[in-house]
Amino acid sequence: MSQAISRTDGPPAPPGGGPPRTVRSAGIPLTPLTPAAAARTLVRLAVRGTAADVHLCGTATLADADRDPGLQRLLRSAALNLPAGGGTARTVRPGGRPAARVYGPDLLLDTVRAGQREGLGHYLLGQPPGAENAPAHGTATGTGTGTGTGTATGTATATGTGSPAGAGAGLTAEILVRYPDARVAGAAPLPGRTATADEWTALAARIRESGARLVWIGGSDTARQHRAAARLAAGHPAVYVAAGPAFTLVHGGARPAPPRARWQRWQAAALSHARFLRAAARERHRGRGPYRELVQLLADAEIDLVLDTAADDGAYVTGLRRAGYRGRVVSFEVLPGPREQLARRAAGDPGWSVLPYALGDGNGPDGGHRLDALWDAVTAPGERLFVRLRAPGHEDRLLEGAGAYAPDCVGLQTRGERCAPPPGYTAVPPPVPGDGVLFRQS
Repeated sequence: MSQAISRTDGPPAPPGGGPPRTVRSAGIPLTPLTPAAAARTLVRLAVRGTAADVHLCGTATLADADRDPGLQRLLRSAALNLPAGGGTARTVRPGGRPAARVYGPDLLLDTVRAGQREGLGHYLLGQPPGAENAPAHGTATGTGTGTGTGTATGTATATGTGSPAGAGAGLTAEILVRYPDARVAGAAPLPGRTATADEWTALAARIRESGARLVWIGGSDTARQHRAAARLAAGHPAVYVAAGPAFTLVHGGARPAPPRARWQRWQAAALSHARFLRAAARERHRGRGPYRELVQLLADAEIDLVLDTAADDGAYVTGLRRAGYRGRVVSFEVLPGPREQLARRAAGDPGWSVLPYALGDGNGPDGGHRLDALWDAVTAPGERLFVRLRAPGHEDRLLEGAGAYAPDCVGLQTRGERCAPPPGYTAVPPPVPGDGVLFRQS
């Protein structure tokens, strides 16, 4: 029977045993494995029937994640992130030395070779050039034959309107020439941006029917690869590897681009690398203070919105921002003096709003405004809330005022310890001694 790893359980233990080792780079946890150890890890996960999304993270991916909260959340909850570029590897320094770079083409070939003994099937998902929005239908077949010490013939059936080579037929032939005992169970183009849920379901069904345990996702759009790996891993137990441009590089390299295109690519790479260096520098200099630890708690709970009640002059939110919290914030302050300072601090932050209210249960002159009455004005659909409150016991009034929306208040923080959490919540070790931090039980 296959087994699944929770996407919040983190990466698997390294091949030598012991707890998982991760090093954060630009806010993303990376596992520093040697190329050989990375290949063995993928084979081990596939043999166990684990559902896992594996992401090769270069500097461009980490720079994109720094600007895209959804991609950042996805990578933080992934089963395994590997440093794929030299720039990324240099920032991941276990024991003070740079980590080894896990190069996508080498990882693919090393894993295919290591998986031959286990009889593992591989599935190739790639996007043909110029077919980003192509519907997933049609067929293409590729056959590879190798000669010398042995002969191997394999066939890959790909669905899609793009070229067979782009869908994996040429790569199938290349793999079979190199490793005659390898088994390529199938190939298909990666669904386009306009693909429907039914198309994704049909793709997962084809992968399941093929018996493949390792699914390689390649192409030029790395963000789509990462999202596809996470989406498919949540629906069918296999190991899904977002491998970047590995298909093209293994199959003989990309065609030379015109000079103008090469210049534009160089400019884009330079800008991306600069963004990555800034993100990595922020991560390196934040330290392990209380705000840093709190921001990590918020990231682990996938918090999208922080409500700061009795916000005073906004120092709390400033601390969260400096520690790396990028989600929305709504601050509440009824006193005019502190609220003016608060508004000045929030003026340059488009994700920070200020309201002249106090939150509570709405009972009596000091009951404040009920959160359920402000819900549509304060929140967006699907957001997960964390509420910072002014004193112990105030969480009961806040939850009463939230009414039917109380379950959406995922976490609470009070200025002062509380003896017993409200029903449905559990206490976690607070980053600030004397505070109380509570999260709703899942």
